[in-house]
Amino acid sequence: MSQSDWEPARPATSSGRATLLPWWREALAVGAGYLLYQVVQIAVAGSKRSAVSRAEWLWGVERHFHLDPEGLLNRVVSAHHWLALMAGLYYGILHFAVTPAILVWVRFRRRSVYEPLRNILVVSSVLALVVYWVWPLAPPRLAVPGIVDTLKVNNILSAGSPTGPASLANQYAAMPSLHVAWAVWVALALLAAWPVSRWRVAAWAYPVVTTLVVLGTGNHFLMDAVAGLVLVGGVALVVARSQPLAVDVREVSAQAERSSSRRS
Repeated sequence: MSQSDWEPARPATSSGRATLLPWWREALAVGAGYLLYQVVQIAVAGSKRSAVSRAEWLWGVERHFHLDPEGLLNRVVSAHHWLALMAGLYYGILHFAVTPAILVWVRFRRRSVYEPLRNILVVSSVLALVVYWVWPLAPPRLAVPGIVDTLKVNNILSAGSPTGPASLANQYAAMPSLHVAWAVWVALALLAAWPVSRWRVAAWAYPVVTTLVVLGTGNHFLMDAVAGLVLVGGVALVVARSQPLAVDVREVSAQAERSSSRRS
C-alpha cells in the first residue's frame, strides 16, 4: 500500500465518528454471512481423488524448490504432547475467537477504519470459498506420508471423534489457508488502529505463529499459507483505493483523553 493509504483520514461526520449502520444490524449481517459461509464451506466437499492428487503435486513442487518445512515442523509438534495440545487449541479456538473479537473492537473503538477492514475480511473469505469450490485441495495430513494429524491423534477438541465438530468441516479446503488469511487481516487491523505505534511490528507475530501452527499440525502446506497472505494483501490493496485504511487521529486522541480522565 502507498503511504497515503495510511495517512490520518478525515472523519465522516462533524463529530469525528464514521457513519455506520446500527451495531445490531451489523451483528446480524455479519453473523448471517458467517453462518452462510460455514454452510457453503461444509457443502463444498470436492473429489477426494482430485484433491489428494493436487496436494501430491503441490508437495512435489515445494520439495523441488526446497520449500517444504511441513515435515520438520510436524515432527517437532507430534513428538511433544504438550506442544501438540497447545498447537491444537490454538488452531481450533483462536481462529474463531480473535478475528471476531478484533472486528467488534474496531467497530466500537476505531470506527473510521471499520468499513474498509470489514470489507477486506468479507471479500477475502468469499474469494477463498470460491477457490475451495473450484480447486479443492487436501491438507498434508491427508496426502503426505509421514505427516501426523496431531489434532486427531490427540483427540484435541474431539477431532478424533467421528461425530465431533471436525467431522462437519470440509476436509479439502486447504488452499488458501483461511487461518493465515484471517491472521493477516488481524495484523492489518492492528496496524490501521495504531498507525504510529512503536509496537506496530508486533502485530505480525500473530500471523507468523499461526503459520507455524497450521504447518506443524499438518493442516496446511506452506503455499496454502502464502496464498492466504497474498489473498488478503491483494484485497486490501484494491479496497484501499476507494476506502483508505487510515484511522482518524482525533478519534484516537479523544479516546486516550477519556481513558486518562477516568483514571484520574
